[in-house]
Parts: sequence; structure tokens; C-alpha cells
Amino acid sequence: MKKLLVLFLALGLTFALAACGSEDTSSANSSESSKETKKEDKKKNKDAKMNTNVKVGDMVYNIKSKSTSEKVGPSIAPETANGKYLIIEADLKNTGNEKIMVDASFFKLKRGEKTYEADSTASISANQKEDGSIDNSFLMQDLNPDVEMKGKVVFDVPEKVAEANDLKLEVQTGVFGTQTGTIKLSK
Repeated sequence: MKKLLVLFLALGLTFALAACGSEDTSSANSSESSKETKKEDKKKNKDAKMNTNVKVGDMVYNIKSKSTSEKVGPSIAPETANGKYLIIEADLKNTGNEKIMVDASFFKLKRGEKTYEADSTASISANQKEDGSIDNSFLMQDLNPDVEMKGKVVFDVPEKVAEANDLKLEVQTGVFGTQTGTIKLSK
């Protein structure tokens, strides 16, 4: 019985993979034009700078500022960096027709070939007020259509990275990051 179940699962997986791998040759021309559109979108976002709107899917990102600090959060219990905190202030807007989940993991700091992930705990602390309340922590928050969100995303990086002038911020929509944009963090 187990062998039969394994065989059916294997066949189902084979058919599923075959369906995903099939190619529709009738849409070859539209495929080429969509590749060109993607290149154009990439080119537009490649040159994006701070304080400009960057549209990625149904999300609009605007990076307002960057700063550095040894600590973030309320003075009674701040988070302390292992290296140095790079703090990014961001404005987001959902321009789509459905809610979009936003998370600090949708922000990635890039320098050359290296990629730095956001520090979720420090990001929550950076958005925490002295009274303990938290505004827009970018932790798995839903953003409804036409709603804007402001907040801070924090990266714990080496001091030389935090102070570097060649940093880029990659932003994405969705958990799988199917659509991304890049913003230069230099002025």
C-alpha cells in the first residue's frame, strides 16, 4: 500500500512539474515584449534615489532618510547593535486593489556582492515610543489599498558598511519577492 501511495505521489509530482515547464510558443512575441518591459522597469528602478517614489508591483516605496546609531528603541530598554545600526525611514503605499502584507524582510541592504538582512527585533524597537506603543513595525503587517505606512527598518551591520556611500536598498513585494526595485542610499 505504501509503495502504491509513493508511486501516485511521484506521478502527481511529475505531471505538476511537466505542466510548470511547458512552454506556449504562440506567446513568444508577447514574451519578448514582457522581457523588454521588465528591462525598462529595472532600468527605471536602477537609478532610483532616496526621496523619490519607486513603484514595485502595487507598492510605492519612498526612502526618506538613513542614519546610524549604536542603539535603537526607548531609553528604558534599547536594543544594542553588534556592529552599528543603519536605520532607514521609509514611506510605503499600497496602490493595488487588495491588502498587501509588509515585513522588514522585504528590505535588503546591498553593498557590492554582499546582502544584509533587516534586523526584525531592532526594527520593532526603532518604531517603539517611550510609552511602549509601537507604530508600523514592518512585522507582518497588512496594508490595505490606498493606505500609507511610515516606519523604520534597521540593519545591524559592520561600522564600515553603515558609513559607506555605495549602499543600495532592495525592496520587494510579496513573500517570494517576485517584483523588486533598487534604491541608492547615497545623496
